[in-house]
Amino acid sequence: MSELTVEMNTKSFETALRVFPKELKMELGDGMDHISKKFLKQFYQTRLQGSPGIKARPHGIFTHFRRASLVSQTIEGMGMVIFSDSKISRLHEEGGIVKNPGGAKLAVPLSARTELFTSDGLLKKQYRKPRTLKNVVPIKLRDKTFLAKVKQKLRSILPLFVLKNQIRIRPRLGFYKTWDDMQNERINILNKSIQKTLEKVR
Repeated sequence: MSELTVEMNTKSFETALRVFPKELKMELGDGMDHISKKFLKQFYQTRLQGSPGIKARPHGIFTHFRRASLVSQTIEGMGMVIFSDSKISRLHEEGGIVKNPGGAKLAVPLSARTELFTSDGLLKKQYRKPRTLKNVVPIKLRDKTFLAKVKQKLRSILPLFVLKNQIRIRPRLGFYKTWDDMQNERINILNKSIQKTLEKVR
């Protein structure tokens, strides 16, 4: 979760707060709303399209992010939060180890097998349950266990997945980094909100 905290033009803010509190509250609310929308757009474009972030599938991880306004009678209590309740989002943000809760090994698709993936780099639907695939059997190669497709006519074996006890996920989501990188933009937006208040009531 990220909270909206920025630095502002203190002198202009104090003037607007003292003379035009209601107008200032309205403009700041609009400014915070603009910041949160701009952040989510930038986050989606820079961190969910693949490296250096992650490749998000349609209707996937991004749909779990929400915006919420902190309602208050005073300007000091105003705020905006951007959050996700998704455990997968937290895992990609912080990194961690993934294991099968049932104790079985995880089937990890081999990146060299391009036929397993869509043009967007996502695993095709028919390969999402590898143990249900026809003519796919476990084999041992170089101390590793693979799920391989047996082509009887060609008398060949094609490894598709490697079985692992666990997978290490690197922290690549960059949610907080994106927020930090927008610091100057956030300051400028709220300072403009303050300036609008002063100009509106002149």
